Amino acid sequence: MAGQPVDVALVFAVDASDSMEDWEWRLEMSGIAAAFRAKSVQQVIAALPHRRVAVALVVWADAGQRADVSDWSLVDGAASAEAFAVRAEGWPRRVSGGTGMGEGIAAAVRLIQRAPFDARRKVIDVSGDGPEPLPLLSEAIVLMPQARAMAEKAGVTVNGLAILKDRPDLFDWYQDYVAAGPGAFVMRIKDARDFAPAIEQKVLRELQLNIARLSVP
Repeated sequence: MAGQPVDVALVFAVDASDSMEDWEWRLEMSGIAAAFRAKSVQQVIAALPHRRVAVALVVWADAGQRADVSDWSLVDGAASAEAFAVRAEGWPRRVSGGTGMGEGIAAAVRLIQRAPFDARRKVIDVSGDGPEPLPLLSEAIVLMPQARAMAEKAGVTVNGLAILKDRPDLFDWYQDYVAAGPGAFVMRIKDARDFAPAIEQKVLRELQLNIARLSVP
């Protein structure tokens, strides 16, 4: 990436598959918005060397549908943080279907590779409530193993937030198949109602390199 230097290029890869009810998906998006309205996140950005980060959205669902991708937003203060928060909470749900996480992560990697910024670190923050299913043999899609390899080759860290709901094993699946790259970690919550405080803590970890390197018990 070339252009204006930023401390982090951060993509939120958000699950919009059919297993996420509309109110749950809205909690995901409003949780991202709340994180950037939080003083704790704005203060961390202000303390970074360049005092700015680039953020974007990739809303993914069925692997047969193209992920819904936003433009980049530059966050360098309260006003730009609020502008991104408004964008996130107002984003329409335009994709649906199955859990095509690999295609979503691949879209996020490509978005980072095309970003008009010189990023010190590149991070994908993926959230979801289910594992990626095995595809039919006739399907030619990017699955998580290929998506992880793409991310690692591009120097991108992939962190996960597993919404357990009825899948208590999902945390382990995220650790085995999703987390990738330097300092990668996975967090878990029981359901979407816990999303907002969890995503704020997750963003704080992702923005601060010394914290991002910590492992999760």
